[in-house]
Amino acid sequence: MAALLAVALAACGGPSTPAIEDPTEIISQGLQATADADSFHLDLAVSGNLTLPQTGGSFQLDGTQASGDFDLANKLGHLTFEVPAVFNLSGEMLQIGTDSYLKTSVTGDTWSHSTVPDSGQLPTEPDAILTRLREFLGRDGVETEKLADVSCGDRTCYAVRLTIPASLLADVGSQAGVDPSQVVGDALVLNMQFDRENLQLTQLSSDLDAGELGTFGILLTFSGYGEPVEVSPPPSDQVTEGGTNLPF
Repeated sequence: MAALLAVALAACGGPSTPAIEDPTEIISQGLQATADADSFHLDLAVSGNLTLPQTGGSFQLDGTQASGDFDLANKLGHLTFEVPAVFNLSGEMLQIGTDSYLKTSVTGDTWSHSTVPDSGQLPTEPDAILTRLREFLGRDGVETEKLADVSCGDRTCYAVRLTIPASLLADVGSQAGVDPSQVVGDALVLNMQFDRENLQLTQLSSDLDAGELGTFGILLTFSGYGEPVEVSPPPSDQVTEGGTNLPF
């Protein structure tokens, strides 16, 4: 999901564009537009249930959510999250340059500070990114489908469906030590919405049937492109160095 977000987040504004009928072009041009984003707002909602095969324990995921504002150019981020199924966990994260701050319902008013390595600037080769994306969309088994346009706020959005066979996710799964078919079944199906006027990605969703692991629904909503993001460090007397012990 992190890799998908890195490709898919945000978009730049611009003049109206002619209608696009080819779903592959909608996806490739829409995701290409997202590479130019400086800032955006993200809302995440997760539903369904999770079963732990080793213990048989089950968790209801309804109510799991996150919301945040991000400025990629200035390396700023502010995220809040809630995971009711895990000890009613909630928390807040701040990113300022290479400085990360985390506060949870477990630690009360205390923030944990850590430093992350500076990975440098995000890739800025739009032509190369677009070429690789189109090559992937053209691989055997990958299917794209244009659905009926939908209302998205006061705008109209393209609606497209992208189906990726689990076999093509094997490389990602091997790095994570997970068999993709155990999580997505035969294929990962992504439903995407893009603003027809400027091709900004506005929504990404998927319903997963992971068999004995449970069923999940994931909904990502994007907005606030180009809006300023302000993030300030917490008061120094509320900050401790090092990681935060979470209840899992």
